[in-house]
Amino acid sequence: MISVDDALLPLGQIDSRTRAFAEYWFSLPKIDLIPHRDAFRPEQVPRLLPNMGIHELVSPNFVKIRLAGSAIERAYGQSLTGRNYLDFVERDRWNTAARAFQLVCEHPAGMVAQLRSITREGHVLTRETIAVPMRNKYNDANLIYFCSGDELEFSYMNKPPDAMKVMKVLRRLYFDIGAGVPEFHE
Repeated sequence: MISVDDALLPLGQIDSRTRAFAEYWFSLPKIDLIPHRDAFRPEQVPRLLPNMGIHELVSPNFVKIRLAGSAIERAYGQSLTGRNYLDFVERDRWNTAARAFQLVCEHPAGMVAQLRSITREGHVLTRETIAVPMRNKYNDANLIYFCSGDELEFSYMNKPPDAMKVMKVLRRLYFDIGAGVPEFHE
């Protein structure tokens, strides 16, 4: 069995919030390396909830944002719940972005990414996010729970875009939760 320290050590320094989320996830009981959503108890991690979200892998072209915490929605200046995450990614990166999420559940593995995004108000945000697989009520591994850390960068663009966009993935690393690390190329 992999410990949280063994899993996260190759990643180097990570945000204290994302580390606390990983520690909680590693403490959950697992079925074939992946916890069931019923094992997740929000009351055990109340300080993380505003920075958490849940994505559901509905199809290869639909990564549904099932939940976005209040701090995430406030930072991006809009409601994200119910939307397709891929709508915030440049069209030429859809397949790459979708595959990155699919590997979390298919392989399975954890993922840490540093994303630079721009909000509709023109704020440029860089933050670290950790993502881990979870099982739905039918025991299918198609949910990804994630938690974002504090902003690593915050700036402002002179000409705001029409909609929020994920501008660039600065770093994406997978970590071992017991099945090794998947091979993935941006």
